[in-house]
Amino acid sequence: MLVAEVIVADLIVHRRPELRRPLLIAAFAGWNDAGESATSAVRFMRRRWREEPFAEIDPEEFYDFTQTRPRVRLEKGERVLEWPQNVFTARQVEGAEHDIILLEGIEPHLAWHTYVDAIIELCRSLDVAGVVTLGALLAEASHTRPVQVNGSSADEPLQQLFGVTTRASTYEGPTGIVGVLNQAAREAGFATASFWGNVPYYVNATPNPKGSLALLQVLNPALGLGLTLHDLEVFAARFDAQVAAEVAKDSDVSTLARQIEARQDTESPEEEPPAVNPTAEELPDGASMVEDLERYLREHREGRSD
Repeated sequence: MLVAEVIVADLIVHRRPELRRPLLIAAFAGWNDAGESATSAVRFMRRRWREEPFAEIDPEEFYDFTQTRPRVRLEKGERVLEWPQNVFTARQVEGAEHDIILLEGIEPHLAWHTYVDAIIELCRSLDVAGVVTLGALLAEASHTRPVQVNGSSADEPLQQLFGVTTRASTYEGPTGIVGVLNQAAREAGFATASFWGNVPYYVNATPNPKGSLALLQVLNPALGLGLTLHDLEVFAARFDAQVAAEVAKDSDVSTLARQIEARQDTESPEEEPPAVNPTAEELPDGASMVEDLERYLREHREGRSD
């Protein structure tokens, strides 16, 4: 019988995968995850690879369960209680420079230092070569254009791997767990890179498959993952059609969308769209989009072979 190992408090390791210079790819539900673009991208990889978690973070110290509640589901007629999960899975990538560790997490409410320390200790114990964080923000972006992904890294090996350059951010203000983890990883001596999808702030639909697709289109070739993205591309096209139909129902939203599209087309592709506060009018009635997206995720819960 296998006994779980505790490397540090709250980090539980069920088994140790054999990996070659792995990269940790992390995404967190919450403030850093507009349209669930980042967490859905990681979930897509998990389900395609059908890997079982090898480690997890105990949620007890990190969440206010009145805000992020445990859920009950039925499994073979039995009630199963699920607590907020932060799970690590691993994949050996044949022929690639790096194997992959995935972290699908939830931004914690409490004890951020302790939470990040647990992740860093796992990275140390598995000799991780770098930490890659994924996020998505609400931006002044057009729903008619592909989702723009902004990437940055201060470390030359990851710059070369992903084809990105150092970008000095001028942002000042609140940050999320992605920013905190990046800072902690750099201070611990790990190479880091971060990729953010810019999703339209007026599209009130979650999950947003276009955001997930854009992030995966960056990771897939750079890391030699060999993922087939056809299903996600088809679903993103359906999502586009649904969004266009909803936009057409409201003249004010249609006018706003055309203005944003015109501005985006005249801006330099190197210019990062500004993040916005989603206080403007959003799409009316996104229920049909949400239902289709939730059905898509249910259908892919067990993953598919490529």
